[in-house]
Parts: sequence; structure tokens; C-alpha cells
Amino acid sequence: MKIALILDARHTAFLSQSQEMNQFLQASILTDNETEMWLFYGDTKPLLLPHMACPISVVRWIHLPPLALAEQQLALLISVQQRFLADTLVFSSDAGGAELATRLAYRLRSESCVGVTALLGSSGRWQVSKAVYGQQMRLTLALNAASCCLSVAAGAGQAATSGEFEGVEIDENRPALTLPWLVDFEQQTLAADNHLQRAACVLALGQGIGSAAHVHELQTLAGQLGVEIGVSRPVAMNGWSEMSQMLGISGLNIAPQVCIAAGISGAAALMSGIQHSQFIVAINRDPQAAVFAQADVGIVDDLHAVLAELLDCVRASRIREGRSV
Repeated sequence: MKIALILDARHTAFLSQSQEMNQFLQASILTDNETEMWLFYGDTKPLLLPHMACPISVVRWIHLPPLALAEQQLALLISVQQRFLADTLVFSSDAGGAELATRLAYRLRSESCVGVTALLGSSGRWQVSKAVYGQQMRLTLALNAASCCLSVAAGAGQAATSGEFEGVEIDENRPALTLPWLVDFEQQTLAADNHLQRAACVLALGQGIGSAAHVHELQTLAGQLGVEIGVSRPVAMNGWSEMSQMLGISGLNIAPQVCIAAGISGAAALMSGIQHSQFIVAINRDPQAAVFAQADVGIVDDLHAVLAELLDCVRASRIREGRSV
């Protein structure tokens, strides 16, 4: 089987998206593969490339102009596909990757699926696996076509290791498609990676926090201690925090060493975003709160009192260690 891993090296989350593909490859049952990596790039190519979970036979570089649209990317991908004839084309988890997977499948008359965690089966008899219902259930879909275009599931933000690539590299020197219907186009700079996804310790706040003032107060304290703040969807939708801090099925998946879940009931939509944490501490007044079933330590008390004491302890510990607070 021929596999093409398609990534945008211009993206600030390039290595994180590469690791999501690694997780997909490790979970999939794939044998006798010829795997290539197709990389979009702009002005320059990255010096280091991600280490992938399978051998990469060829890296194909696809140059894009400064103002590149999905339509132009699709045309270039079809040109490369006509020569390589990949059975499976794998895209990143972001909205751009999902769009390309869906639109390319239509043009190639193949199958498409987004948010995929694994590819199972053999050539012509493929099945894909993905999480549904807030990642509480696993769905397996049978594909009818011999080829497929997939967008992988989002991961927890870890970056793939990288190094110099020792193999064949090919420049796909083809001009991008001219779009006569395009009169004007403005493209914003890609946002930087969210520090929340790389944090060692995260304080996850639910609606039980009570108000925007309380969120702001804890944000100030957490900043002093080097702890990142994440929030549930209700907190973000209430305007108590930035939308970029939202965790769960509608936001970010994180995997910190320690996650303190304060004022969180334990709804599946939020817990799916913090379930990969190495250690979870839950604080809630309700002893029957569902969050306790998924926590390593549960504290039944007022979250404000507990957090104040906890942050004081952390501050005192750092002072004793001679570290700045």
C-alpha cells in the first residue's frame, strides 16, 4: 500500500501535527507500506523534519505562494497524486487538513473521513476508527472505495522529535493554479502554538468558579507560578476567559503532568480534553460529582479556599527552593 502523509511546514504547529500523525500510524494496522511525506512550504524549508513512526521513502516539497488558497493546494496535490497514486492520503487534524481531505476525496472519487484515530484492514477493504460522543464511544466505519483521504484526530499537543532527514527529497516545481475569479485576498499570520498545550501544570476551571473576576484573579496567581489556565466551554461562552483557553471536545486536548480540575462537574465534553493528564486533582463541593470518578485525587470542599491554600503552598515551596515566584 502507498501512503502519503501531507503536512504544511509553514504552520507553527507543524511538529505537533506530525505527532498526531504518528499516533494515527501507531494505532493503525498497516503492512508492506511505501510511505512518502508531502510538505507544503513557503519562502524557506525547515532545516529539521519530524521523526515519523514509519520509514519515509521520499519527502516531496510542494511550494506555495504567499497567498495560497485550498483551491491551489488541491490542484498541486492532484498533480503529485497522478504520479505517486497513493492509496491513502493522510492530512492534519486542523480545519485546513479536514477541508483538504474532504475536497480531495471528492475530486479523486475516493472516500473521506475526518477525526480518524486508526486505519484498519487491507487494500480495498479498509475500515477507519474514530471517537464519537465526547470520546466516550469508538466508531468503526467501512470504506467502499479502494483509496481514501483521511484527516487524523487531534492529539494532546505534544511535538514530534525532529532531526535531519536522510533520504530522497524531491522538489515538485509546479506553478500554483491561477485563480481568475480572485479579486483580492488577505491572509492573517498563523497563530503561535498555545502554551496551554505544552504546560506541565494546568488549572482547569469550570462554571463553579463563579465569575469573570474569580477567573481573572486566578489567572494572575497562576501566571506568577507558571501554571497555565484552561476553562470549560460554559466559562468561555460566558465571556469569563479567552476562547483560546477552552478545553474539551470544542477546544483543546492537553496532556500536562498535573491537571487541577476546579469547579468542573465531569461532563464528557470537557473531560475528553484533560483525560490524557498524568495526574488529575478534582475540587468540587458535590461529593457525587462525576469528575471524581476520573480523578487521581478528589477534594470535597470550596474550590476558592482550596486553591488559595494550594497556591500559597506552591509559592512557599518555591521560595524555600530559592526559585522566583
